Amino acid sequence: MDTSVNQKRAGHIDRLRGVFASLKKHSIFSKISEIVSGIFKSQGIEYIELELREYENIFALILLGSFIGLPSPPTTLSLRLLPYLGRELLVMQHTSEKLDDALSEIASLFDIT
Repeated sequence: MDTSVNQKRAGHIDRLRGVFASLKKHSIFSKISEIVSGIFKSQGIEYIELELREYENIFALILLGSFIGLPSPPTTLSLRLLPYLGRELLVMQHTSEKLDDALSEIASLFDIT
C-alpha cells in the first residue's frame, strides 16, 4: 500500500514539475514577444514621425508656394492658417541654413548616421 501511495506522489510531483517547466517556457516566450513587439512599435513610430514631418512640409509648401511659383490658396485662407506655421517656419529656416550639404539632408531623411 505504501508503494502505491509513493507512486501517486511521484506522479503528482512529475506533473507539477511539468507545469512549472511550461510556465518558465511561457514566461521566456512572453518576454521575447514583448521585446520583438517593442522593436516593431518603435520602428512604426519613427515612420509615422517621418510622415508627419513630410505632411508639415507639404502644408507649408501649399501655403507659401507662391514664393516659388506654385498657385497659392486664397489669401484669406492663407492668413487664417499662418499662425499654425510657426514651428514649420523655424524648421524651414534651419533647413535653409544647412542646404549647402544636400547629401546630409538625404541621409537625415533615412536616419543614416
